[in-house]
Amino acid sequence: MRKWSNIRFQTKLFVVFILLSSIPALLIGTMAYRKSSMMLQARNEQDLNVILAQLNTSIERQIRDFDRFTMIPYYLPDIFSFLNKPYLAKEQWGTAEIQAQRTMARLMGAYPSINSSIKGLMIYGMNGTVNGYRISGNTVINPREKVTDEDWYRQTLADRGGFAITGVREIRQFKDGTFPALIGSRLLMDEDYQPLAVMAIFISPDFIPKFVETLELPTVKVTVLDQNRDVIYASDPALAARQLPIGAGEQQGSWEVPASAAQGQEGYSGVFLESGYLKWKVYLGVNREELLAGSRSISYFTFLVAAVAVICSAAISWLLARKLSRPINRLIRSMRQVEQGNFKAPAPVGEDNEMRRLESSYHRMVSRLDKLVQSIEEKERQKRNAELYALRARIQPHFLYNTLNSIRMLAILQQSPHIAKLLQALARLLQANMKLDSELVTLDEEIRLLKDYAALMDLRYTGVFTVDWDIPHECLHVSTPPMLLQPLLENAIFHGAKGLDRTLHISVAARPDPESGTLVVEIADDGTGFAGKELPLGEESGEQRDRAGEGGTDHIGLRNVHERILLRFGEPYGLSLERSEGLTKAIVNIPLKSAASETRGDRDVESVGR
Repeated sequence: MRKWSNIRFQTKLFVVFILLSSIPALLIGTMAYRKSSMMLQARNEQDLNVILAQLNTSIERQIRDFDRFTMIPYYLPDIFSFLNKPYLAKEQWGTAEIQAQRTMARLMGAYPSINSSIKGLMIYGMNGTVNGYRISGNTVINPREKVTDEDWYRQTLADRGGFAITGVREIRQFKDGTFPALIGSRLLMDEDYQPLAVMAIFISPDFIPKFVETLELPTVKVTVLDQNRDVIYASDPALAARQLPIGAGEQQGSWEVPASAAQGQEGYSGVFLESGYLKWKVYLGVNREELLAGSRSISYFTFLVAAVAVICSAAISWLLARKLSRPINRLIRSMRQVEQGNFKAPAPVGEDNEMRRLESSYHRMVSRLDKLVQSIEEKERQKRNAELYALRARIQPHFLYNTLNSIRMLAILQQSPHIAKLLQALARLLQANMKLDSELVTLDEEIRLLKDYAALMDLRYTGVFTVDWDIPHECLHVSTPPMLLQPLLENAIFHGAKGLDRTLHISVAARPDPESGTLVVEIADDGTGFAGKELPLGEESGEQRDRAGEGGTDHIGLRNVHERILLRFGEPYGLSLERSEGLTKAIVNIPLKSAASETRGDRDVESVGR
């Protein structure tokens, strides 16, 4: 994330535009490709199921025809009588045997004309006779071939007159070589259901590719497996070898053969169906690459659109970023000049847009900062002049303090203790005023000074007010700035008694709050008060200025008390003025810290400074 945050805005905008333009196009293209692929595969599977059902029906119909052909001997009594007689050598044949042999030869010769797929047939009589016919090649029967040990022969006997069909076998019943064929066989039985002979017809599997050709689907791959999962027909022998383990034990379903780049094999998918009559399985499939060629063209087109969109977005983002970066770079250069103290911002240029308004706002801000800096410099200059004036004027309180001490000594010599006591209180107040904000004092010292001030005010305004003191002993050690409470008591006396025809009651109370670590000092009076429930101290109002002093005196006002607390202790301490239950309350909140701990803290700060 840190590296990304350090990249230029122009580069970020360029990257974001590319992502926003390319990702949706890629997502749409990918989803369209997958959706179209799924739809094509589903549609292809439906079509293949229909074609597969037709092909399977055609194969079953052809095999049923062969089944019926093996029933023809039942309609030729001469053959049955010939097969029912004991075996005789040819030299012992009579007229009946010769006639039956001729009938047998005509029958065997007629089968190829019935169906061209029949390449030959054999009749194995239970009386030991063996007769055969082959449509081409040598028709001499191979006497060495013992069929009684073959599985198809045993299966035919076990079926007791039913039709049995095998897969492709090598036919060795004739002397002139072998040839591949399916064997369809039936056990012929007499009227008493006694076996007479086993009839076997040799069927060429060429009828299956003829059915496949009638489908006129050159891209469809067809594989036919017999009940033993041996290949009868395969339009793609390599694919058929990969299909052998698929669908074993299932009657119907779909199949998929993944592509293998290492062996150069393509991927195929399709459906299969098992014949309930033959127990053969027929597989139909198509090349996935060819099937999804249309969907792939959609994806290629989408990627092309995405590439064009990325290029266009890159160009647009570059232009926009360049247009945005120019005013930003101007602002950066101007900010660097402002950091060096040059408050001269360039005037905004260009058309009226967000960046121009931003430059205008920045220009106004820099102008105001320039005026503010000049104002602060002027105030600092005035502050330095005021400090010099205060240093020069500090001799006046010292001179007045020394003079009051001299007058007090004369009052003691003249035996006027009351006057001496009042002069001593006034001297203490002046002494406290001289060290204003220079150090902290305890609340005990502050309360004693406040009582001295109350005594002086009582001398001036005799009988105008009374003061009740409620200061717990545990609060006396808390440190506070000197002369903090005097302006509050002065404000209560001067303004609380205005227009009042009775004695003003003033209470000074303190209470600790250990939970928040705060000391609350409250000076309340039942005088005339002010309008409202609370008097804000954010800005000094006219009434606050009135409550700050009287008759041109230079005492510190209420706002200055609040600011002294904030400068010394910070938030959330300070002064607040409230009017509730007929009382005007000045509430002071300061930290609940002892003077000893405050002194140790100051010493620690001094030691760190040294």
